[in-house]
Amino acid sequence: MAKIEVTILGTTAGVPTRERAHPAIYLVYRGGEEFCYLFDCGEGTQRQILFANLNFMKINEIFITHWHGDHYLGLPGLVDTMGFENRKEPLTIFAPDVKRAKALLNIGYFSREFKIILKDVPDKGKSITQLVDTDDFKIVSTPVEHFVPAVGYAFLEKDKILIDKEKIRRLGLPDKGIIYREIKEKGRVIFKGKEIKLENISKVRKGKKVVYSGDTRICDNLIKLAENADLLIQDCTYFNFDGESFEDYGHASFEDVLGMMKKIKVKKIILTHISRRYKDKEKLKKMIKIYPDLEIAEDFMKISV
Repeated sequence: MAKIEVTILGTTAGVPTRERAHPAIYLVYRGGEEFCYLFDCGEGTQRQILFANLNFMKINEIFITHWHGDHYLGLPGLVDTMGFENRKEPLTIFAPDVKRAKALLNIGYFSREFKIILKDVPDKGKSITQLVDTDDFKIVSTPVEHFVPAVGYAFLEKDKILIDKEKIRRLGLPDKGIIYREIKEKGRVIFKGKEIKLENISKVRKGKKVVYSGDTRICDNLIKLAENADLLIQDCTYFNFDGESFEDYGHASFEDVLGMMKKIKVKKIILTHISRRYKDKEKLKKMIKIYPDLEIAEDFMKISV
């Protein structure tokens, strides 16, 4: 069975602290083969990858949510190190207003033998855009509401059609054989003079869904993207302690997230991008303990989906 493993490398907002690094998420999909993706690349991301015992050379593609420094300033260093380590495979970088990546990655003198492919991600409108499509999964984006062009991303595993062994036994069919490859391709086969339809001997295993909000207010596009997610990694910059007020900088608060939870179904929400003003981890944990679907992000947190 395929497995999705998510490592949250950085969990702070704006300014790093001793406990929290800038945003970056490393996602590994292990199915027929292994795929590795990086979502955001804040300052120090390559060291966080090393501390997490992950491999930055395996990264297939990088997805930047927006061009605020805490989400991209690790990119030049990471790309430079890939060059030092003799990467040969092309590296694709997706981002809104992606021309900024071209300027960023050409500002110094680089020694690299691999091609960088830049792909623009739409940051206006209400559409969900497909960016990556494989046999097993796809990666999509949608614009979100921040003070600069910004997007959220979703990793969508495709549903799998599986042969139901109990059903084939009831029909007197063999436990295995070439007929099952044929029936998956054609939808039906003739076996010993009888027509066997795929829907009569199969079941569907629903694909997993992982969503990363990026920096955003709660908005309709995010709600649509996050609906029925198995895991939502959600911007929660503010926690409304003791009637606390804060400026609207295009982020979500704890109360905002609770409001969104009333509108959609999500199995698990990890709250991240936490302002450095919140130094008391136990106070944060106490605040959310009555919500079993919520968890406070910590650097190097690992989640299997």
